[in-house]
Amino acid sequence: MSELIRSEAPGESVTSLVMIYVLTFVLIFFGGLVVLGLINGWDVTWLSLWLGAMFFVAAAITDLYRKQFLPDEMVVKTRMPKIVPRRELRE
Repeated sequence: MSELIRSEAPGESVTSLVMIYVLTFVLIFFGGLVVLGLINGWDVTWLSLWLGAMFFVAAAITDLYRKQFLPDEMVVKTRMPKIVPRRELRE
């Protein structure tokens, strides 16, 4: 039903791989701050700050992975021909 028009291999750069590793450690650090804040009973404002930072870092990791390591593909979906059965008119 669909046809693959173009597929380009990603240019896997070492810099983006290193950045993903660094951001993963930052994500683990923010996760540790959230757990530490839950254990010590920190204010909800600080917990929400660290949790929000975790989501931003996770979004950055996902974006880097998607842009640098997934292939760029263009898929064109073909439509099925519309077949309408012929009806006779009533009189």
